[in-house]
Amino acid sequence: MTSQFFAALLVLQFVSASFAGDAQQRLAAESVQASELREHVAALADDVFEGRGVGTRGGYAAGQYIVQQLRQTRLTPAATDHGYFQPCGRGGRNILALLPGSHPVLNHEYIVVGAHYDHVGDGRQGYARGPIGNIYNGADDNASGIAALLETIEAISESNIQPRRSILFAFWDGEEVGLVGSKHWFTAPTIPTSAIQLAFNIDMVGRLRQGRLEVLGTRTGYGMRRFLSGPVDNSLWLDFSWELAANSDHWTFLERHIPIVMLHTGLHDDYHKPADDAEQINYAGLELVSRYLLSTVILAANADHLPAYRPARDSESLAVQQRQQSRDSMASLASWPASQPPRLGITWRTDEAEPGSVFITRVATHSPAAAAGLALGDRIDAINGFQFSDAQDFHTRLFELLDAGAADFTLSVESRGHTRTETIRIPSQPIAANSGT
Repeated sequence: MTSQFFAALLVLQFVSASFAGDAQQRLAAESVQASELREHVAALADDVFEGRGVGTRGGYAAGQYIVQQLRQTRLTPAATDHGYFQPCGRGGRNILALLPGSHPVLNHEYIVVGAHYDHVGDGRQGYARGPIGNIYNGADDNASGIAALLETIEAISESNIQPRRSILFAFWDGEEVGLVGSKHWFTAPTIPTSAIQLAFNIDMVGRLRQGRLEVLGTRTGYGMRRFLSGPVDNSLWLDFSWELAANSDHWTFLERHIPIVMLHTGLHDDYHKPADDAEQINYAGLELVSRYLLSTVILAANADHLPAYRPARDSESLAVQQRQQSRDSMASLASWPASQPPRLGITWRTDEAEPGSVFITRVATHSPAAAAGLALGDRIDAINGFQFSDAQDFHTRLFELLDAGAADFTLSVESRGHTRTETIRIPSQPIAANSGT
């Protein structure tokens, strides 16, 4: 056989494997069903578990339920005694399971995917917003997150997906009384903590409203927002929030400079009240969130490189973001020469957390940008399919097109986690003065 034949055969095998992988992941996502999520939430939020207080009879019963589900998968127990349970203080028990990676090098790197399974019991533990003695079932907080995690594990296991990196799935105990479980794990880690590349935290994902999913932690790693915008269902829109607080188990990883992602569908009036019951959950929304979690975890486990930790995030907050955006917008408006005709209708800012992108800070009304549907906060990643290195490169490429009299060109735009290509049509006459840049 000729060398050309062998080369063609290798290409064919690679393409076939790629299509097989895509089909495998699609089938895995389709296996995540609202009906099965409902079963998990209904079980964990049942009165029989007495609010799943850490160290209580109900908490232990909830732990047994989770382990019973894990035993039906191909994950291996990951506690130090070769079991699933790791005692963690306050009578609590973390539950740990491992899916080893398939790559000879990347399998030594880890993704941690976690959710806490405890709640406030009968109101005596943690922060209860109601009377002592009632059962606080915590259907959203955090039976919803546990259900999403169990369905993700089941989908990966049954579809026989072989991620390149190793994945530690962690069900944390004692979150409601000060992140006891995740803090303890770092004093007695069951994998090398220096090898953790990314940590997911799934907390309160059962009340999706208008398709809005809060995605926190995008500024903890360089290019994280671009990375997390990959596998988004059209019914979801991602709210990339700057706010991070020491209010859930992601914080334990963040303190150790590990990039994190937290998924959350927002607080509500039933938070830490007895009314947080299973019938209040949006199961169709929980299905969407769980499928996004599954796809993103697989993406992270298979990526050649993951976002590195970004130290500047230590000093950032929502107030800092708002001030910075205001300064960037004013600087953009002030930087253009008065003689430059406004022909596109936008101003923009750079963001050190997302190199190779610019973010729109203003869209002029009745401008070509407005006609194309560009909006405040949209991220621009490419012009005519060519990526740019920084804001100056974007400026140069853009004005080369405008000065050359280009009638139209395309921009790659990300908005709310969805990436699209927009065609910008430039009129033969410049738009009115003072309407944009």
